[in-house]
Amino acid sequence: MINDLINCMLNYAFDNHIGFELVSLKPDMQSFTIKGHNLIIVNLNWHNRNEIPFQIAHEISHIMNSDNLILYKSKSCKYKLSYEHNADLKALKLLIPMYLSRIEYTINNIYPLMEQLAIPKRLTNEAKQIASKYIQAAN
Repeated sequence: MINDLINCMLNYAFDNHIGFELVSLKPDMQSFTIKGHNLIIVNLNWHNRNEIPFQIAHEISHIMNSDNLILYKSKSCKYKLSYEHNADLKALKLLIPMYLSRIEYTINNIYPLMEQLAIPKRLTNEAKQIASKYIQAAN
């Protein structure tokens, strides 16, 4: 399932004119964005493979949100948190429907979905809202 989601996210990037390069870096080096080139670098050697689809969705989101990565690299935590949270939210909106379209799932408990997709716990409420909306719309 994870490989399928990785492929789906990469296809989504391609369909949206976002390039990607698949690399094998150190297991603790996260995927990242080169915005000026609309390019994401995906570390397939990341220590938790289940996190890779969310990482790809997150990096796609930085590009689609037109995040100003110059401000992002500034010392101001305010800019970093804002960009990161917005990228996380858009990543959830991309990844959760993609995942739910491939399985049968009820929203009685969001934690198995979050565990399977390695979604950070800080995004529990947002993940539940997005999954609920998707399931309600599908029914």
